[in-house]
Amino acid sequence: MESTKTFSERSRRALKRLYKKPGALILTAVIVVIGGALALFLLPKGERINTDGYQVVYMATGQNFFGKLQNTSGEYLVLKSPYTAQDVEAGKEQAQTTLLKVSQQAYGPEDTLSLKSDQVLFWQNLRNDSKVVQAIRNQQ
Repeated sequence: MESTKTFSERSRRALKRLYKKPGALILTAVIVVIGGALALFLLPKGERINTDGYQVVYMATGQNFFGKLQNTSGEYLVLKSPYTAQDVEAGKEQAQTTLLKVSQQAYGPEDTLSLKSDQVLFWQNLRNDSKVVQAIRNQQ
């Protein structure tokens, strides 16, 4: 116990001497700022919304919605310009999948969809060359 106490006292004295030097506090602040900036840039990209692109949101109900995700936290996730995939019978053997804009449905909803976050399984950013993104851009 005695050796721990003297080590602790020596550490405090050393820190006091260090921070009496003119640049020590500034150096510490610079290190903290650089560390925070590096942490921000080193976050996996999948955890950040690509605001220039589109996202897919997978729901616990099995439905998928495509659009521009506005947030990833809170009680509701907000999806602007939402689309949903719908299978259309093209013939006896083949069904074709088409994108249906949510705001163009018969009941006339607005162009924003609020999704209860505890019902969202996960979401992903979509590449610009994906077939879904190309289909959305062709409909606009």
